[in-house]
Amino acid sequence: MTRDLASRRNRAAALQQRRPAVPADHTETLPLVTVEWQGEKYPGAPYADGAAWELFSALPRPDFLPNSRPGGDYPYRHFVHASEVLRDGVPASVGDDQALTVPLAPGIDLEFVRRLTQTPHLDPAARALLDSVRRSAPLAAGDVLERPVTAAQIARLMETAAVPGGFCYRRWDTAHLRTPSSRSVLGGETEPGDRWVFALRWPAADGADYDAPVAPDYEGLTAMPSSDRRGMPVLGTGFAISAAHLLPEHVTADLTDLPLPEGARLVAYSTSGAEFPMFAYAGQQWAPLQTERSVEVPGVELARAHRVRRVLREATRVVWNGIAGSLVDADEEWARFRIARPTPDVLSRTGAEAVRRGVYEKWVARAEVAPVV
Repeated sequence: MTRDLASRRNRAAALQQRRPAVPADHTETLPLVTVEWQGEKYPGAPYADGAAWELFSALPRPDFLPNSRPGGDYPYRHFVHASEVLRDGVPASVGDDQALTVPLAPGIDLEFVRRLTQTPHLDPAARALLDSVRRSAPLAAGDVLERPVTAAQIARLMETAAVPGGFCYRRWDTAHLRTPSSRSVLGGETEPGDRWVFALRWPAADGADYDAPVAPDYEGLTAMPSSDRRGMPVLGTGFAISAAHLLPEHVTADLTDLPLPEGARLVAYSTSGAEFPMFAYAGQQWAPLQTERSVEVPGVELARAHRVRRVLREATRVVWNGIAGSLVDADEEWARFRIARPTPDVLSRTGAEAVRRGVYEKWVARAEVAPVV
């Protein structure tokens, strides 16, 4: 179904402007308040519109990082989600309409729900519980989404204005993940020892552009053997694999690419927990932002603007040999075909290859591709 994508992108950008981003790594003096985390009290400050908190300590503690700000009374810091922090005895996220909520019932708490999210093949009652948790904070126009990207993918984004389809996350749910090691749970192609990892961040134009990656619709992804997938396995619960966090996953509907909205950003994360903006997208151009000099993206000049040559206007849904999918690229003879519902059987029949987590593509003859009627 064709939509007025240009107006929706503009609306998403306007909504994002009404909710301005807070600098992720302050250099000014922070207004600290006392909060409680895991039974102990710490001085802390919220960031990312209150989605997460930065906690401070004068002494080294497990999981705390050296504080990269010069000076100050607290040489150590730690990042936690707002749902884990108590302020004046109540969760810091209690008044946020983006916060996930857990139904109140005997034996049900946040840890019980987190364990369910890590359990494949749920019974109907457990599935209904997780669905209700997800519905407590549905995606809406203007919500900030992000997905891990590699340096090679950044180089391609400089040329093509598309949100790479597949798995993504609400910024509100991931704001506390600030290092390469902590962000590995998001299923990106990180390697142990990486000094920097990257993310594409954009405002959603319409919540209907995204699905929950749950069975039965995306059940085929849960059955993929390790030899046929990239990144973390897909549980099918609608949540990422994590021993400590509640991380709802989203996928672009039918795993298609979407037009890149105005206001999209590329950011880098360091081992120190610092977050550096690199580029902002507007007017078919990536404009450089103030960036840490030690950040390097092979093949991309960080200090200059990059004009996008190809702009995606809308997803092109097609059928190839009876299999539903979309076109990623095409010329008169060949087309890059992406499978809408990957399964092990479809992969064996098509010979498609994994290009990202959950995304499978192959080159096919253009004459064999038919538009969806």
